[in-house]
Order: sequence, then structure tokens, then C-alpha cells
Amino acid sequence: MSNGRTLRDLWTDYLERSFNVLIPILAILCAFLVSGLLILAWGSSPLGAYSALFSGAFGSPNAIATTMVRSTPLILTGLAVAYGYRGGFFNIGAEGQLYMGAFASVWVGVTLADLPGIVLIPVCMVAASAAGSLYALLPGLLKAKRGINEVLTTLLMNYIAIQFAEWVMRVNHIMPRVKVLDDGSPAVWTWLNWIGIKDPTQPFPKSPFTGENAYLPSLQSIMSSKMLTSLFGGAGWHEAILSHPAFNRMTLAYLVAVLMAVVIYFVMFKSTIGYKARAVGINPSAAKAIGVSVPRSIITTALISGALAGLAGGLEVLGSQHRIIPNFLVGAGFDGIAVALIGQLHPLGVLLSATFFGALRAGANKMQIITLVPVAVVYVIQALAILFAIAGTTFDVGSTLKKRRLTRQQREPESQTKAGEASHA
Repeated sequence: MSNGRTLRDLWTDYLERSFNVLIPILAILCAFLVSGLLILAWGSSPLGAYSALFSGAFGSPNAIATTMVRSTPLILTGLAVAYGYRGGFFNIGAEGQLYMGAFASVWVGVTLADLPGIVLIPVCMVAASAAGSLYALLPGLLKAKRGINEVLTTLLMNYIAIQFAEWVMRVNHIMPRVKVLDDGSPAVWTWLNWIGIKDPTQPFPKSPFTGENAYLPSLQSIMSSKMLTSLFGGAGWHEAILSHPAFNRMTLAYLVAVLMAVVIYFVMFKSTIGYKARAVGINPSAAKAIGVSVPRSIITTALISGALAGLAGGLEVLGSQHRIIPNFLVGAGFDGIAVALIGQLHPLGVLLSATFFGALRAGANKMQIITLVPVAVVYVIQALAILFAIAGTTFDVGSTLKKRRLTRQQREPESQTKAGEASHA
């Protein structure tokens, strides 16, 4: 009897601690089950379609590289939305902040291309984060000082940023070291020439590629270094990495995004800044009563959230595309909202959710080619996962189990006292 009760207690304690983690997992499983019915109605096998889908996402080094590339910006925009929401700043402007971060990283990578990579790459990343952070500052100030709804301001500022990015791609950029134009005439220095990033060799609006020193190192380039070659040279797995082109696409961008998820976890749950932000997000009046400066906390939250979104654009440039074109990463900022919701607004949940989204998009084409199931099914799975994740939050199982545990703990001393009295009698 006591053993059965101990097992029950262990099980309920596990559910109490981990139910928030189980919600996104159950939501994803339910989304696959319901989408399987649609695939059956289409006339294909759900198992065959999902097998092709996951093969296209994880079945080869190329597939894994694509999943990593697709997941990286989603991790950071998801973190931006999750941290902002937890801190009382519902950031819908990650899309615009991403574009501003991408523009800043390209501008620095083109203008300061002669710097060594060990300096240029961090400078580009800092510039991207700073651009996204500054672009989120205005909505943060408007909410903190005037009480203006940040959903409206951040949403509208997305379109300003997208149009600004396209505009600067139409303006020729004259490097500071260029004193004479191609036709021999002296360079005319204007603010437009200074800020523009159009590639003069292209008839369409595109930025030039950043200097190669601004390219994030890939797994292949790291493994080909002298130190690692001396340690592992000749090993079969080392030679496989050096010879397979997929490992050249696996850059440090994904690792940086994962590292940022860990950093935001500690900031959110283990720091004073995170505690104040979460207090403001739960109840601004109560936070003010315990001495938290609500306006300052909202502004700080907006700056951190914008920096994460800006870094998403910067890592896409530094790790993958190395330039920007119109609509180069369309929708990644808005997808961050879905990633944050499925991840239960938790940094580690966002990491898993973004990887799930990236895997779906990486494997969608292979699923369509092999089983003729349209790519649109992937978006159905995403939408259903969001709906089930939101529905799962309405069942507060964790609180219910906690109440039962506390009630049981209160009753145990009483029952032990009664048993003792009965034995003495």
C-alpha cells in the first residue's frame, strides 16, 4: 500500500513540475494526428508523408543543415516575443527589428570589410542587436511614458522598417576609402551615399555581399583548422566533415541562437532584471507596490526583446545569406509569435518549438516530392499545434495537482495524530 502511494506521489509530483513542458509535446502530437486525417482524405499515407517529412529534416547532413538554418532566426524572434510578453511588452514588431538588424550587420560588414574576422564578426553582431534594440525603444517609451498600446505601435513599425530596408537597397553606397568614382569624377559625399547599401553591379535592389571576414565560421572551417587537424587528422569522421559540403552550411549561427536561449533563461528566471520584468508582466500595480519601477522595467524589456530580434537578422546575414534582398526573410518575425506560444513563453520551450518549425519547413519539399502531399499541410500542422497549445493552457493541471498535494500534506499529520491517540487508547 505504501509503495503504491509512493509511486502515485512521484507521478503526481512529476506531472506538477513538467506539465507545462508536456503541453507543447501533446499539442504537436495532436496536430500530427489531425493533419493525418487530412492526408488520408488527400489519398496518401500519413505514415509515409511524415516519414518523408522527417527524412527531409533530419535524414542527412544536408537535411540537418537546412533545419539548423531555418531554425536559427525563429529561435531568436521566438525569444524576443517570449521575453517581451513575460515582461508586459507584447512585441509584435520582431519582423521590423529583424530587418533593421540585418541592415546594420550588412552595412558594417560592407563598410568595415578590411577588419579581421575576430573583430568584424562581433562588431556586426553588436550592430545588429543595437539596431533592433533602438527600433524597439520608441514603442517601449510610448508604452512606459504614455500608456500607448505596444501591439499597435510595434505592428505598424514593421512596415516602416521593411520599406526602409528596401529603400537603402536602392541607394548606392560609396565606401569611405573610395575617393573617385568609376568615371573618374570625384565622389560626392551625401548622407544617402553614406547609408545606402545598393550593390552597384546589380540592376535590381540588392545589397553587396559582406566582406568574407564577416562570414561566421562553419563546422567545416573549424575542423579544418591546424589545431583540430593535428588532433583528429586521419580520423574517418573528421575526413567526412571536411569532404561533405553540408558541413560548410552548419555555421556558428545556430550555436549562438542556442546560447542566447540559455542566456535568456538565466536572465528571465535567475536575475533581478528578469524578476522585475516578470513581476510587471503579471501585475504592474503589485510590482509598483514592492518598489519596481514599472516604466523602467518596460523600457528595459523592450530593449532586450528588440536586441534579440535584431540579432536574428544579423545572424541570418553573417551565417547564411551574407547580403539582404527584398523580402529576404519574410515572416520570420511574425512566426516568432507562434514559436513563443507553442514554447509556452519559456526560453527552452522556444528552442524546441523553433527547431520543430525549422524541421517542418526543411522537410516539406521532400514530403511533397515523394508522397505528393502539398507543402500547405505543414502550415496546417503549425496552425493546429498553436491551437492545441493555447487550448492546453486552459487546463491548469499543475495548479490542481499542487493544491491536492498541499491538502494531502496537511491531512497526513492529522491522520498520524489520530492513529497515535487510537494506539494509546
